[in-house]
Amino acid sequence: MNSSETLPQILLEQSEKYGDKKVIMREKELGIWQEYTWRDYLKHVKYFSLGLLELGFQAQDKVAILSDNRPQVYWTMLAAQVLRGVPVPLYQDSIVKEVQYIIDHSDSKFIMAEDQEQVDKILEIKDGLSKLKRIIYDDSRGMKHYKDPSLVSFAEVEKLGENLAQKKPGLFEDLVKQGKKDDLALICYTSGTTGNPKGAMLSHHNLISAVQNIKSLEDFQEDDEILAYLPPAWIGDSFFSLTMVLLLGMIVNCLEKPETVMENMREIGPTLLVAPPR
Repeated sequence: MNSSETLPQILLEQSEKYGDKKVIMREKELGIWQEYTWRDYLKHVKYFSLGLLELGFQAQDKVAILSDNRPQVYWTMLAAQVLRGVPVPLYQDSIVKEVQYIIDHSDSKFIMAEDQEQVDKILEIKDGLSKLKRIIYDDSRGMKHYKDPSLVSFAEVEKLGENLAQKKPGLFEDLVKQGKKDDLALICYTSGTTGNPKGAMLSHHNLISAVQNIKSLEDFQEDDEILAYLPPAWIGDSFFSLTMVLLLGMIVNCLEKPETVMENMREIGPTLLVAPPR
């Protein structure tokens, strides 16, 4: 892994190693675990990143993420990093005022919203978000009659990326190679309980070295499993569900509902369950 300086570079390298031979991610949907191999993971990141490029996403642009722990959260984070942009995960239970502050403060031009509930929060404050270009939603239930021109589905963005990949083979790999270890990889905002939220700016080196240090203290193995239930906005989730999974080849499991933590623990027996912050 010494040749890889960024998370997308690690994904590309690990995907070549594991391909379809190993699962990297599971998501429980309607009571059934959906599995994604390393090749699946790479494909979604590739198409979504190129789709963002087609929508005008540029280096240093920010994409705010308003969602529970779902595969699309991690695909979006990596896709932004491929383009040398920055993901900004928000607490999914944030009220509208909090959402507006972070989107505006971070200069986010793109938003990935999980579903109708989260889209409604954005549309309520959209007129006050002068920099906003696109709202990307994943779950289309309830969205049929929404006509706002800034709205586009996650699947549509991936389709744009797939078309671009066919026109320009090798573009994705070239973009990944351009990344540097000191590139800004993530902005994590505090909960703002004692004032306005503050954004911590983390580079790829910050994330990777932190996980390498954790690995030096704990004997984690590539067949270990992680249960992703912490808020994506909390740095612990990015350390474990994103960075550690990529570095060590572990499996991350996304819950169907946050309240089913104990049920899913009994079902999959995760090796690692990270406690939430106090």
